[in-house]
Amino acid sequence: MLLSMTVRNIALIESLTIEFHKGMTVLSGETGAGKSIIVDSINLVLGERADRGLIRSGCEKASVEALIDISDCPKAKAVLESQQLSDDGGVISIQREITTTDRNVCRVCGVIVPLTFLRTLSALLVDVHGQHQHQSLLDSKMHMGFLDSFGDATFLDKKEEVATAYCVWKESSAKFSALRKENAQREERQEYLSTRVKELDAVQLTMGEADKIAAERDYFQSAEKIDNAMRTAYGEVYGGGREQSAAIKLKEAASAMQSIGHLDEKFQALGARLMTAHYEIEEIGIELRDLLEQQNFDPERLEQMSERLDTIRRLERRYGMTADELVSHHEEIKDELSRLGNMEERLQRAEMDYKRKLAEYRAAAAELTEMRKNLATWFEGVMEKELSDLGMQNTRFACVFEALEPGQKKVPTAEGDDHIAFYIAPNPGEPLKPLDKTASGGELSRLMLALKAAGAAHEGIPVMIFDEIDTGISGHIAQVVAEKMASIAGFHQVLCVTHLAQIAAMADYQYLVAKKVVGERTFTNVTQLDKQGRIDEVARLIGVSSDQQESGIAHARAILNAGVMWKNQNRVQNP
Repeated sequence: MLLSMTVRNIALIESLTIEFHKGMTVLSGETGAGKSIIVDSINLVLGERADRGLIRSGCEKASVEALIDISDCPKAKAVLESQQLSDDGGVISIQREITTTDRNVCRVCGVIVPLTFLRTLSALLVDVHGQHQHQSLLDSKMHMGFLDSFGDATFLDKKEEVATAYCVWKESSAKFSALRKENAQREERQEYLSTRVKELDAVQLTMGEADKIAAERDYFQSAEKIDNAMRTAYGEVYGGGREQSAAIKLKEAASAMQSIGHLDEKFQALGARLMTAHYEIEEIGIELRDLLEQQNFDPERLEQMSERLDTIRRLERRYGMTADELVSHHEEIKDELSRLGNMEERLQRAEMDYKRKLAEYRAAAAELTEMRKNLATWFEGVMEKELSDLGMQNTRFACVFEALEPGQKKVPTAEGDDHIAFYIAPNPGEPLKPLDKTASGGELSRLMLALKAAGAAHEGIPVMIFDEIDTGISGHIAQVVAEKMASIAGFHQVLCVTHLAQIAAMADYQYLVAKKVVGERTFTNVTQLDKQGRIDEVARLIGVSSDQQESGIAHARAILNAGVMWKNQNRVQNP
């Protein structure tokens, strides 16, 4: 239930805290006093669009904070846990702050959350029925949702099964459609791919080949420089005869030092090192000789490499990818060409899968339709009883399962195959007609109230707010509507903005919304009325004039006493 709401700098409200109670609470007051501001504040904290025009003149920001008891709302607790938020002994706080600079902050349990999360949470807690919301009954697209909301757990499980079957069918349908489109372009695509595969088959690229050829070509292009360097090195190391050869000179130097090695260890060590250097130089000379003998700078090989590299670079430019990427691309298009060759088989399998998934969906949807028809029969009876209680005794109400127009194809939906519209016949002898062709404003208000009353005993949203639902009704019907709202308050916390004395008198608690001028500013205040205050306010709603004060007060007192008596005798007590 809604425990309290604190409003700061919203329209005519500077600072205001309202404590709420179980049962039925009424807000009344003169036209323009600010009752709609209270509802706007509730809508704001529940996540409705932030209208910066609500910010009090001269202020830069406004805020609304609500405390809500969610002890008996496990779905709300689950939503909180999904964001790792926790309540405080079953109580949560919701705060909304708006500013003139377009800053919009939502907090739940003190933590900033996205507006979408706030809306998801609040939708489980509070249902606000505005002055013109009954107009939604005129939209037949909404009717199946109204009906389905009365389904039991088995019905809801079947709805979920249909929704799942629809998603599976839709995925299969998308794959089948994609294959059909691909098949329509198959020949052109096959010809295109065949040409490319043939071209790449002829070249037979291998991974890393381009880099290897480029390196080898660079080596060949330096053939003369390599040959000169190697010949010079060989000549210095191991050529030129005894007088010039580095190897021979090192050997002679080693022999000279060895001849005096017995005289000093240093001489002996140097002799050994010179001999080692001789052997190393000798090995280098042999390797240089072998390399010179192996060198084969074939001009034809260089030309072949250049032509191969030119071919690779041309393909790279044409395909817009590197040589190694072309190797992978070659395999990919060969695979695609193979798949296109098997298209008929793939298309046949996809079509069979599509038809099987469609049949599974149709079977589940047909079962849902039968369950809906049973639910509709029950719902029609409940609605006719509720409408009878609301002064529409002879009204016939029907959930019409509308057939498709001739030539119109039945397309699967997540909700099933049904198209439902509410029809009524308010007067005996008249045929059933769609709501938008028949119902008046007052009848629409009572139809919506009948829906709310019919669903009151079901598990659902714990707080229901009615903003002047009494539009278009008066007299005896006003009393009937008051009793119906009091009945709803046996199952839900009900808040109601009203101008009717009968509804105000049926409340468990009543608040007076009034405005006053202090200095040059106007302020809206909300005051909980005591017993005498309620008598005076109900008398005002009746329209008691000064010369009828005594009888009017007596009438107001009688209406209030009658309301208490009716609730004691008829209403299921809110736990």
